Amino acid sequence: MLTTTLDKDYQDMPHESVPCPLCDVPNDYVLAKRGYPDVPLINVLCRTCGLIRINPRMTAEGYEQFYQDDFFTYLNPYSRPAYIEEIERTTDDTYETPSKRLILPYIRDYVKENGNVLDVGAGFGQMVYILRKEKNVSFVGLEPDPGSRSVAKEKMGIDLLPIMVEEFLDTNTQTFDFIFMEQVFEHLLTPLATLKRLANVLAPEGVIYIGVPNGYDPQVPMALFYQLAHTYNYTPATLKKFADAAGLKIISIRDPLGNPLEALLARKDSSYPEEDASRMVAGSDWKDVARRLTRKQRINTLRSFGKKVLTGVFGNTGKERVRRVIDSLIRYRY
Repeated sequence: MLTTTLDKDYQDMPHESVPCPLCDVPNDYVLAKRGYPDVPLINVLCRTCGLIRINPRMTAEGYEQFYQDDFFTYLNPYSRPAYIEEIERTTDDTYETPSKRLILPYIRDYVKENGNVLDVGAGFGQMVYILRKEKNVSFVGLEPDPGSRSVAKEKMGIDLLPIMVEEFLDTNTQTFDFIFMEQVFEHLLTPLATLKRLANVLAPEGVIYIGVPNGYDPQVPMALFYQLAHTYNYTPATLKKFADAAGLKIISIRDPLGNPLEALLARKDSSYPEEDASRMVAGSDWKDVARRLTRKQRINTLRSFGKKVLTGVFGNTGKERVRRVIDSLIRYRY
């Protein structure tokens, strides 16, 4: 499993209690008390709306320091094959990186030729590089992490602004035809307020892409699903609540049980038809979400125990051989 050690002990930094941004009432159910990178981290589920969030959490000053000083170490991209592909192969026109293969086909028809794109949390600059090549877009890319900005400059030839989206919006005068947030919305400290501000700079027929971990059906170990950087986690139902509260509508959910959970949002007065309501109900019952996440946590615990037993009895090589036999028989991953 992905592991890392941070330079600073963030659990000792000032923390604050944060009410649910949708409900603004203290009505929380505790889901977990630890998270990646194996630190005390209380994740709660709002009993009123079903939103998952860290509470209490570091203050904005603590998170700003985290993104400036430690996020690249935390992300550990050179230990993750998909990130290595993005870094090393995006500029290779003959190679289909995960972004080219999985994201581009979903958003291509919504990105205006010669349009203006805002990439929030642009990472290594791979998506603005792809969209500039595909659609000849103008762009603004925001990335607070200096390590990721350095990769974007070196590998993509892309200059990204070293600021958070909230700071950018304080002085921005542009409107955007497409706003891209891939694995970013779960990092925001004020997601509803920020989404409202993004709606205000969205062109009349503009579209916002959001891709987040699926809080209704996580496909990563729960010790990684709950993590320091993910201040909020979302289900289809809570994404719809955020869109409604921000004056937006969801025009597409790619797969309600998909990972990541991907949605396209537009202004309520745009010409786009709204997504079928039946595709946005998953996660509307907080007890259902709690049961699913608790069951997933228990399964992860059993798998971890199984791995330790197999390693102790057979060693790493033998464990992998036994695991493959078990997988072929009962399709259960140890």
